Amino acid sequence: MFRLRLSQKVEDFRAEFLGWLKDNPPPKASHDGSLQSFVSEGRAWQRQMSSGRWLGVHWPSEYGGRGLSLVEEAVVQEELVRVQAPQVLGLFGITMVGPVLIEHGTPEQKSRYLAKILSGEEIWCQGFSEPGAGSDLAAIKTRADAIPGGFAITGQKVWTSFAHVADHCFILCRTSNEGVKHKGLTYLLVDMKSPGITVRPLRQISGDSEFNEVFFDKVEVPASAVVGRPGDGWKIALSTLMYERVVLTFSRQLQSESALRHLMQSCAPADRPKVARLVAKACAVRSLAYSHLLGYASGQSPGPEGSLDKLFWSESFQEIAEAALLSSGSRGLTDEHEPEMHRYLYSRGRTIAAGTSEIQRSIIAERLLGLPRLKFSR
Repeated sequence: MFRLRLSQKVEDFRAEFLGWLKDNPPPKASHDGSLQSFVSEGRAWQRQMSSGRWLGVHWPSEYGGRGLSLVEEAVVQEELVRVQAPQVLGLFGITMVGPVLIEHGTPEQKSRYLAKILSGEEIWCQGFSEPGAGSDLAAIKTRADAIPGGFAITGQKVWTSFAHVADHCFILCRTSNEGVKHKGLTYLLVDMKSPGITVRPLRQISGDSEFNEVFFDKVEVPASAVVGRPGDGWKIALSTLMYERVVLTFSRQLQSESALRHLMQSCAPADRPKVARLVAKACAVRSLAYSHLLGYASGQSPGPEGSLDKLFWSESFQEIAEAALLSSGSRGLTDEHEPEMHRYLYSRGRTIAAGTSEIQRSIIAERLLGLPRLKFSR
């Protein structure tokens, strides 16, 4: 129902991966809910996949990938969702940090980090959002002051996924207050074990604590931690976000389709027209995402069209989660531990995380439709 017709080369790749999965079935989650189990299971599964070279398949072969396209990367995500594999723990590193370092990093940075990103030996988190600078990244205030041999970081980040288990953080800091505000930003790689870092988990409405606030108190990093040059942070951050909205959003779309399949099997006859509309929307969202992936496979760089994928996925996911909760009846409404309730509560934040729907619409209006920038009157 959901699969598009792809090239024979891609389908041969799919068949090869299916054969590997048959010989290397993913482990079953322990379901004990502990952080230790989540980390150990995710890291072990990533190590197993990495040994077969099934992670970062769109990376160049010299960095541990296969030199394929993002279409093949999407195929891997499709099949992982189909077999209900555990989450790859280092997904941020694979989908964002790795491609950015391949494009902008120094030879030393590539040698130091890329192999350990793929193997899961080192996990990454993203230090962009701040209490006063969520969707407006140019307004960040976390400072990186120049010191002999490097920088000292002072400030706060928030909504930092997996900071409590991460080994490193890619962080956007202000290194200059002169001129246009987005030109004074620098992109840094930070060891999360550095003195001066405090991580505080944030409990969400779903009961999870995957988000964190992170405090930096004169955290020293060497000059070699800069990606690109000082002042290039805005350009490199945009590159990071474009990659995030390609593979990461695609994998989330597949997970929402998994919930939709379950809903199709369990819904009452009276709910079928509504479910049919959700199926049609899911097919449209997947087709749009694949059209972008095929463009990237032909050499196009990820751009603002990723905002379409993120916007349509996050809003359709909320509709699926709400329909599944209502379909579950009184049990789902009264027991917060039911999967339908958890998914519904989790889905509420998806139109905020990784850029709000309002911001995505502004990007689409300005950068895809060519409409004038929205101005607010005071």
